[in-house]
Amino acid sequence: MHTLPHTGLQTPDQPRYEVTSCRELKLRRGTPFQATLSLEGRTIGAAENYGDGDATEFVPHGDFPPADFAQFADACRLDRQPVSLSLLLDLLIEEFNISRSLRAQALHGRTLLREVAPDGATTISGTITMPTNLDDRRRVREVLGLPLTPGAATQFWNGSHWEHLAGGAEH
Repeated sequence: MHTLPHTGLQTPDQPRYEVTSCRELKLRRGTPFQATLSLEGRTIGAAENYGDGDATEFVPHGDFPPADFAQFADACRLDRQPVSLSLLLDLLIEEFNISRSLRAQALHGRTLLREVAPDGATTISGTITMPTNLDDRRRVREVLGLPLTPGAATQFWNGSHWEHLAGGAEH
């Protein structure tokens, strides 16, 4: 099983489904979105959510068999537990959105911060200039008063994995 870095979603090594684009529309009553799903560069469908609290749905494209994606979903895990098709879609979209944000921040020498609560829940909490040493990390913690949430651990994306701002360990 392959573990995705930003959500912890575990997916089978093959096939590799991925979100390749995502469009959102901010409205007063919700944020509907549509994301394109691909397999080896071929569009296989879309993840759609109307922003009204209902589940995200898989809409197959062309002749792609929905049962293939459902079989993939059945094999995926989060914290060693099965995930629903809707949750799988939401997590794949979250991976895409975080990766897109990280690429944009890296263009300016910055990275994302996230907080990991004691129960393992993660929240993106801000952006910082990429720390290059322990003194940079200490200054960031002091200036921002981190962690923002009592009991949480603050991490930054170092370009390959999430690293504790306090130093060292990967979560």
